[in-house]
Amino acid sequence: MQTQAIQQHRPPFNAVLQAATLKVAAAIEKLSQRGLAVVSVELDTPSRPTIRIQTCAKCQQMIANQQAVYYSFGQNSHFGPYREGQFMVDGCRVVWMEFGH
Repeated sequence: MQTQAIQQHRPPFNAVLQAATLKVAAAIEKLSQRGLAVVSVELDTPSRPTIRIQTCAKCQQMIANQQAVYYSFGQNSHFGPYREGQFMVDGCRVVWMEFGH
């Protein structure tokens, strides 16, 4: 009985975040299997969490094979020009940043 009372009072957004973390966990496992290093996770948009990875040669291979795209370009005052790439894994947006291009 007490468990039912707790479930009834659980804020709905908690369930949304819990589902997002399960998506992220599955995506991180797949990224790990592909040899990609996760740097951080953002849950600002729980329906499509963002996972940041460390840039590496595999990122450029995904761009070349059209498995990923560059979506942002700019100029940073400390590091110079940059670009950001992205692709999707299990409903999560996976992004990385490259400097000096």
